[in-house]
Amino acid sequence: MNDPDGDNDARRHAIEEQAIAWFMHIRSRPAGADQSDLEAWLGQSVEHREAYARAQQHFETSEILKSSVRYGRPKVKDRRLWMIGIGLAAALTLAVALGSTFRSSPRVEMAKTEAPDAPVMRAPRHEIRKVMLGDGSQLTLDASSRVEVAMTAKERRLRLLEGKARVAIANDARPFFFEAGAGEVSASSASFDVDLRGDGGIEIAVLSGDVELRSLMRPAVLRTSQQRISTGQSFAFLEDGVGPAPLANENTNYLDWPEGWVDYSAVPLKKLIQDANHYARKPIVLDDADSGKRLVSGRFRITETDRFAERVASLFDLALVRKPDSLHLRKR
Repeated sequence: MNDPDGDNDARRHAIEEQAIAWFMHIRSRPAGADQSDLEAWLGQSVEHREAYARAQQHFETSEILKSSVRYGRPKVKDRRLWMIGIGLAAALTLAVALGSTFRSSPRVEMAKTEAPDAPVMRAPRHEIRKVMLGDGSQLTLDASSRVEVAMTAKERRLRLLEGKARVAIANDARPFFFEAGAGEVSASSASFDVDLRGDGGIEIAVLSGDVELRSLMRPAVLRTSQQRISTGQSFAFLEDGVGPAPLANENTNYLDWPEGWVDYSAVPLKKLIQDANHYARKPIVLDDADSGKRLVSGRFRITETDRFAERVASLFDLALVRKPDSLHLRKR
């Protein structure tokens, strides 16, 4: 016998998942990007528009996005004008839904109470920063990285806005979630790296414990994808992919990056210089393009720019020329 209520629940759940996927996908796009595909999906039904409004309101009222430089936005008194501004045909419907359905999230006040000084944590442009969160978890931010933090009575939630981070989760009764791009990591006790790439994808490497990866993919897939990974495994979420994909072993080991050390095996010198310049106040410049193709192996502390440049010059018999605003490596 058919179960109409069960079918309706499954359908509503599928639409909610699609709406969340759309929201995450649109949020990862550059500002001003075309949104005609979203508008087409919203125009298919009132249910689509209402589900998207719920997803949007949920994230906007949470402290984790409300305090964001990139995604946060001031409260708009007239939501109808805001909706018209982004060109949605169902502006009035969404405005009514938002105005009559939602209330302020308790997460906002709780986050302000428990972390009033730094809802967004940043690392300086050229330095790695290590901090201890209120629950005892250790957070390491790579240079030029930003993470939003929301600690409430019910959950612990971080979102990587830019760069790379390492988290060592402290034991706590509250669940721990780490968001980046279109992916989410959840664990109770684990240590892992998350790297938010420039193309919108993310890479996750588990150093200890087990984590659950949940990826909100493109709505055309009509489902979410999740993967459980353990110590020593690395996965990537492609911004337009259908799920977590395992990463092949590379010839660069970033395991000790929080201490500034990286191990290289037969990589072009150009790559080595590129990594070091991420931390350099005075960038290193290779004046000879051919030198950049030479292969190098070894363990380098790439955060100490002067010593690094001196070592590279010695290894490849290059001249190191110091200028006021840069360090140059050139043939002798």
